[in-house]
Amino acid sequence: MIIFGWRVVFFTLTRGIFHCPSCGGDRDYRRRQGRNFFTLFFIPVIPLTKAGGEFVECDTCHGRWNPGVLSVPTTAQLAQMPAMLLRMAIAQVLRSGDYTNGAARSRAVGVVRQAGEGGYDDAALNADLGRPFDEVRAEMARAASALAPEARESILRAAAEIALVDGPLSVSEEETLSAVGADLDLTRVQVTGVVSMARQESGH
Repeated sequence: MIIFGWRVVFFTLTRGIFHCPSCGGDRDYRRRQGRNFFTLFFIPVIPLTKAGGEFVECDTCHGRWNPGVLSVPTTAQLAQMPAMLLRMAIAQVLRSGDYTNGAARSRAVGVVRQAGEGGYDDAALNADLGRPFDEVRAEMARAASALAPEARESILRAAAEIALVDGPLSVSEEETLSAVGADLDLTRVQVTGVVSMARQESGH
């Protein structure tokens, strides 16, 4: 007697770490996809159509989630986010002015190191300066909402202070600071206040 039928087989597409909504912490996950198979003697032998969409499965609680859950930052990512945003904000402002100014570059490297990236150096700064403008703005806008307003204001102020190292802000630097503030989800009033404080501190 030949026994045949159909069954769904799940395949793991990728693995990683995510913030599990059920566990409430960082957990290992598998991104999976089901596929219908023709079976012979209960053994899958011929792949057929896909069965449903992709989903994310927690290795701990085995909860299943829409892949959109991977956009939520993990605890480790949240810890790195202030320094990452600081790097991007500083690079944006530096290249809108005199990015070759030694004092401004040295200050930029020092500020990022103090924020937790001890290995940051001049080469890393050059790499940040070379990133596409639109790409950086989009990344900042996605990440900014994870930080408190005070942290975002602090990032903008650090960028403004570095821009002021070589003298008063140029029109281009002011426009860039406004754009960075918007990407950090700060209001126009907040941006004006932060830049004004940086000006007072620098004497410009």
